[in-house]
Amino acid sequence: MGIIVSLSKNNLQVAETKITQAPTVVPIPSSIVEPSITPAPLNLELATVKRVIDGDTISLENGKVIRYIGIDTPEAVDPRKPVQCYAKEASARNKELVEGQIVGLEKDVSETDKYGRLLRYVYKDNILVNELLVKEGYAKSSSYPPDIKYQEKFRLAEQEARENNRGLWGEACLITPTISQIFSTPTKSQVGGVQTQQSQTQSESYACNCSKTCPNMSCAEAQYQLTVCGCGARDADKDEIACDSQCQ
Repeated sequence: MGIIVSLSKNNLQVAETKITQAPTVVPIPSSIVEPSITPAPLNLELATVKRVIDGDTISLENGKVIRYIGIDTPEAVDPRKPVQCYAKEASARNKELVEGQIVGLEKDVSETDKYGRLLRYVYKDNILVNELLVKEGYAKSSSYPPDIKYQEKFRLAEQEARENNRGLWGEACLITPTISQIFSTPTKSQVGGVQTQQSQTQSESYACNCSKTCPNMSCAEAQYQLTVCGCGARDADKDEIACDSQCQ
């Protein structure tokens, strides 16, 4: 025996609405480190990477050496310094990304650095490798005007890496001084030809400005620009001391 179900017009409309309503979509969580959002520009110069020298330097098949713009990885090959924390990991990650691969190269303003290395942004599979290394915690943002096209992106990538304790910002390398430590360290100043010691405790009075030069800053502010803001031009010899000529 059949069963006859009678639906009113209103009830029918409700039923149809329930049938045709789209199901709720639950988004899939993304990975911790998403690919760079910086798209590769058109007309990149293509080259094959022969060898990774360290985390921020590579050599090409044509014999030219490329120094990544805007970032600085821990030192691994400088004979004057011991291997720094996370240097080997940064080199290995760079090797994983680009060694033996065809990459795209983008110039900013400068052609080469003082060592004759080509200064370039490096792309692989539409990912800006410079930015990815910073975001994953293998490199710091390091500003060297006038080559600062993507420096704000690198700064934000470093901030994200710091906040998430990635790579060299994690437990493996707990050597980065806090701001209070930086500005409680006495610095030398000349007063009437006699060296005196002074401490800078109000770090909040400084603002990041990588265009400022050493003669226009105190040693404390110079160290703030280098350590906190990533203004690498204040540390030409890479000894992590800003404005050496006036602060050592």
